[in-house]
Amino acid sequence: MSGPRSLAWAIIGRPLVRWSPHAAYGLRRTVLRAFGARVAGSVKIRRSVHIDRPWNLELGDLAIVGDGAYLLAREPLSIGARAVVSQLVVLATEALGRREGPERAAVRIEDDAWVAADALVLPGSVVGRGAVVGARAVVGGEIPAWRVAVGRPAAARGTRSFASTGGGDAA
Repeated sequence: MSGPRSLAWAIIGRPLVRWSPHAAYGLRRTVLRAFGARVAGSVKIRRSVHIDRPWNLELGDLAIVGDGAYLLAREPLSIGARAVVSQLVVLATEALGRREGPERAAVRIEDDAWVAADALVLPGSVVGRGAVVGARAVVGGEIPAWRVAVGRPAAARGTRSFASTGGGDAA
C-alpha cells in the first residue's frame, strides 16, 4: 500500500471511520465517498470494518457490513443492494499462493446475498443473487443465485426460497 492516496487513507480516512460514533453511518459513507468508494444512500458499515483500498469498493443500496469484517480491495470489490456481509467476514481480492505469486481478481457479492459470520471469500469469487454463504465457509468460485452454500470449500447444498404471503400484511 503505497502512494499519496494510500497514505491519506491510512492517516485520515481509516481513523475517521474507526473513531466515528457508533451510529454515524452517514459520516462513514461520506468518508468512504471522499476516498473514491461508490456508496449508495442507505449503506450501513460498522466502524470496526477494515478497508484497505476504498477506491476499489462499491456498495449497493441498503447493504450492510458487520463488525470486524475485512474488505481487502486491491481489485474491484462490489457488494450488491440489500446484501449482508456479517461480522468477521474476509472478502479478499488478493491472496498469496504457496508457490506462485499473489492471485488477484475482483470479488462480487450480488443483490440480496448474505455472507455469514467468519466466512472467507477468495479472489475471483461471485456470490450469486440471493445466495447464502454459511458461517466459516470458504468460497473459492461461484455460488449460484438463490442457493445455500456451506463448507470448506463452500458448495451449494440447498435452495433458498420464500413463501408467498398473498400480498397482504404479515400477521
